[in-house]
Amino acid sequence: MEKVVAVDREEALRLGQFWVTVAEEHDTDKFQTVLHEDFVMWYNFDPQDRSRAEFIETLKAAHAIFHDQKNEDPRITVTEDGFVLQATMTGVLDGKPIRSPYCFIARIKDGLIIRGDEYFDTAQLSKKAGRPGEGMV
Repeated sequence: MEKVVAVDREEALRLGQFWVTVAEEHDTDKFQTVLHEDFVMWYNFDPQDRSRAEFIETLKAAHAIFHDQKNEDPRITVTEDGFVLQATMTGVLDGKPIRSPYCFIARIKDGLIIRGDEYFDTAQLSKKAGRPGEGMV
């Protein structure tokens, strides 16, 4: 098991706030500036590890169908090795407004996010978008 190195609290808060903001901007180039070269992403609705490049492709696909994204009531909690972000994502999917609570757990290494585990309430997303069982992307 990898040794956990305590992260700087201010750095973790800055990265968490950046994540909230850049997610709303749909700017994948800007997103990449905080991702470690060995970044891995995992989603509860499709539980497989994605590489940094695969994560960016997933974001691009989501951005193509999801518009006016906002993160309402974001709460960032610093952990020993990163941060936890809780918020409600709102926006428009297939022309219909959606709301989905989510939780993003980030691990930080060398001042960058090296791992993300994200949990979405996909039942709300697919139900409101008219795609039962399909999930967000």
